[in-house]
Amino acid sequence: MEVMRYETATVTPSSSVFFDSTDDTAREIGAAEELDYNDDDASSRLRQNFAAIMRLRGAWYKKTLKVNDVSESRSAVAVSRRWVVEQVLPFLEEGAAARVVRGWSERVVVHDCELDSLHVLYLRKLKTGKYVFAGRWRDEFVIRRNLKKGDSIRLCWHKKKSMFSFTAFCRT
Repeated sequence: MEVMRYETATVTPSSSVFFDSTDDTAREIGAAEELDYNDDDASSRLRQNFAAIMRLRGAWYKKTLKVNDVSESRSAVAVSRRWVVEQVLPFLEEGAAARVVRGWSERVVVHDCELDSLHVLYLRKLKTGKYVFAGRWRDEFVIRRNLKKGDSIRLCWHKKKSMFSFTAFCRT
C-alpha cells in the first residue's frame, strides 16, 4: 500500500502561517512516508501524526460546530469571512476567487486526514456576506464522522495540492 506523502513549504516573511508551515517533525514524517509501508496501521499512524503536528503548529482554521452546522436541514458549514478573504481567496486561482466573491459556488477538494478520504464541497458566498462550504457536508462529514454541536473541526489549505485538509480536532 502506498502512503500519501505530505509536503511542507518554507515560510517566507510575507506568507501566511495558515498555508505554509515549517516543522522538522513534519518533514521527518514526510520523509518517513516516502518509505513503502505494507501495514495499514503504520499508514494510519502517519496520517494521524501529520494531523497532530499540524494542529500543534497552529496551521489550521479552527471552528467549533454550532447547531446550524450539524442540523438535519442544512448541508453546509459556515466559515469565517475574515479567514476566507485573508487566507483562502488569495491562494485560489484568480477566476475561482472572483466566482466565489460574486456568490457563485466553487468546487474544492477536502481531504479527511484521519480517514484518508477525498470529498468535494463547494465554497460559496451567501447574499448575507457569509461564506460556507456547501454540498454533501452533512452526509460526508457530519453523519460519517458523527459530528455534534460543540465538536471542534480544523481546515487547512495545501497550496501545492490545491485542496483542503480536514480533521475533527476534539470531541465534546
